[in-house]
Amino acid sequence: MESKLNHQAIDAYAKAYAKQVCQSFFYQTSHITGKEILEISKFKQTNLIVLKNLFRKWKKENAKLQSPYFDYHSEEVKKAMKDFMNSLSRHISIKKEHFEPLLRESVKDSILLVFSPYDFFSKEINQRDDSRISLNDLKDLKKYIKINDFLLDGLIDRFKFHKMDMAFNDEAFDLFNEVCSQAEEQPEDVQPYLQAFSEELPLSLSDIYLESDTERSEIEAPKTITEGSLNDKLRHTEQLTLAERLSKGSGKNIKQQLTLNQRFMFVNELFEGNQKQFLNAIEQIDSMDNYKEAYVYIKKEYAEKYDWNLEAEEVQEFFDLVGKRFA
Repeated sequence: MESKLNHQAIDAYAKAYAKQVCQSFFYQTSHITGKEILEISKFKQTNLIVLKNLFRKWKKENAKLQSPYFDYHSEEVKKAMKDFMNSLSRHISIKKEHFEPLLRESVKDSILLVFSPYDFFSKEINQRDDSRISLNDLKDLKKYIKINDFLLDGLIDRFKFHKMDMAFNDEAFDLFNEVCSQAEEQPEDVQPYLQAFSEELPLSLSDIYLESDTERSEIEAPKTITEGSLNDKLRHTEQLTLAERLSKGSGKNIKQQLTLNQRFMFVNELFEGNQKQFLNAIEQIDSMDNYKEAYVYIKKEYAEKYDWNLEAEEVQEFFDLVGKRFA
């Protein structure tokens, strides 16, 4: 449930989006410039990500420069290469057949940034060819990211706090998970961005997320929480063997276990968008002594209030986290 993105549908949408935009733009021209890239899509974040991906490709090409005769690592050569890059950036000229796949890739990245920022930044961290990411890499990325950028700010701050100029991907990923688990800010509302994408090509949440078997069954036969179903859930949890309970987690508090995707899902689907109430709920649960106490609290304060369907995957995932808390 935590990762329910429909990657196949997202890829199809990005392909159709890029094709439509390119057909319109290249109708009477053969090349697109850097200035025109900044205006190519009505969704400005996509345009910035196009530039990000373009310059990343250039850096990869530049990194391949090797010679037994010249020192490409000398400071003078590095400065010259930087000046060269700055000059190139003012003379971007790309044909349609090269730009369309670049735009398609950037639309997919934009969708991830809006609808699953955890996946977007994880991808940014892990796709480095040399298995390392630098503070300068993060600062460069900052230039292009204007949505959910508090996560990137948090990672940059972690690098600075630990006085790290460079980190291996897995180390940076651990730091990023710390940022996500401790972040107080809520990912941005997706509705304005749905509308922004749809100005070019209609997009809905059903295009982005997979429909689970549970959700389909609820459409056919809606279910509601009952005293019996909650008691069944409680008895099931209490009857777990020691091995089963240990396999579920290490007893870390809920806030430590939460991923950003889960927080986003729980806040919007279980707490009607009220992040303050969600954070208050997990703080209260984390302060409790056992699962039974937490169960009574959840039932009284939230399950009945918000009319949770216990069979829904997001509710089960929430209870799983609570179970891990007391494992």
